[in-house]
Amino acid sequence: MPNSKTGDDGAAIDPRYDPAFQRGFEGAVATGPRGQSTLRRTAAVNPAPARMPAQAAQPAERVEPAAVEPAEPLPTLAGAAEPASAAAMDAAPPPVTTPRELIRNPFMIALAALAALLILVGSIWAYEGFAAIVKNGGTRNEVEFWSAQTMSFGAPLTIVAGVAIAAVLLVLFGRSWQRGRA
Repeated sequence: MPNSKTGDDGAAIDPRYDPAFQRGFEGAVATGPRGQSTLRRTAAVNPAPARMPAQAAQPAERVEPAAVEPAEPLPTLAGAAEPASAAAMDAAPPPVTTPRELIRNPFMIALAALAALLILVGSIWAYEGFAAIVKNGGTRNEVEFWSAQTMSFGAPLTIVAGVAIAAVLLVLFGRSWQRGRA
């Protein structure tokens, strides 16, 4: 027969907790004060002020719209004057038509140099990062570890950027060559 100190399976009931919520308790539930779990009463809500009786709204006076004079008509294209000559208008520069003209462009030269430089630097970084990790017996301090990690992540990205720039240049040269053949 269970009592207040043990449950029905003989396990001791922990006095720190309410016995009604412990395994094996049978009997009347007698809980004490709830302490922090009780609902706190909030401050009284101010009642709504008494409403004034609704007053009938006075209808507004109707104002008639004023007469509007028609605006003068807009000019049409038929009445527009033709330009004196086509040469008077600013003409766009002629498109680059040959790869030779593209090679002379200083920006294309700079892009080609940047692509070659990125591929070269990325390849050197990849070799140095591999050598720091594998060939030299691993890293010896934090600086070598940091530099090896930077090289192993930065080298492929640098090579890919160089190859992407070279691909863009090839597309530009190909388009120029195609226009020259047409």
